[in-house]
Amino acid sequence: MPARRVRAIVIATPPPARPIAAALATPRAISKSLFFTLDDPLSSVTSQRGEVVLAHLTAPLVVDGITLAPAGSPERIKVLNVRAASSGDVYGYVDIFFEPLALANGLRLPLIAPSSRLTVHTTIGHESTVGVEDTVANILFPPHVLYEVFRRGRNIELGKGTQIRAEEGARITIVAGKAFIATPPPLPVLSATPAAAFTPIPLMTPAHPRLPQSRSGPHAPTPTPSPSPSPTATASPTSPA
Repeated sequence: MPARRVRAIVIATPPPARPIAAALATPRAISKSLFFTLDDPLSSVTSQRGEVVLAHLTAPLVVDGITLAPAGSPERIKVLNVRAASSGDVYGYVDIFFEPLALANGLRLPLIAPSSRLTVHTTIGHESTVGVEDTVANILFPPHVLYEVFRRGRNIELGKGTQIRAEEGARITIVAGKAFIATPPPLPVLSATPAAAFTPIPLMTPAHPRLPQSRSGPHAPTPTPSPSPSPTATASPTSPA
């Protein structure tokens, strides 16, 4: 009996993922908030546009048992825009930007301000109460409306020692005792034209490439009248016999 041939099928297994890529794909289940203590005052009255306010990290940044930034690490907060309170009950504000935090291993962690505009926040109940008080005062004392028009709003005042919160702008992962930072992908541009997977139907039928295109302008051909047909001899009617 002849020997039978056996055909073996080998299934190739994909190579294992690299440890760095695998670690970055796994989200880190810790708080992403960092608290900083102001070393300089931050105010809508005294702060200037373009000024840099110094602060320091309140608590150390520890990831997987490794301290990436000890407590007291310096941080710089830039003032983007500032406006003091004005008449008409307009509140003052300060726009801030957190510069990246320098970590112990030379990396820089981007930071995001939960509220880039610092101002005095009022509740709906407070605004409702002020509105009722102004209405009653205008009824009992009509000149109160002048005070309401020229009433100055409140300014934001953050002195030294005030704690301010920031959020991590990237994900931190520890692989083999070394820290890696994975920044999020860029935001899509709404004005960009999306790439279609199919050819869209044209809005109108395109012109045939073999047909001559009409020309316009001073060199366009002038139409000429078609020649009139030549008279032809017609048979004269014959009278019946």
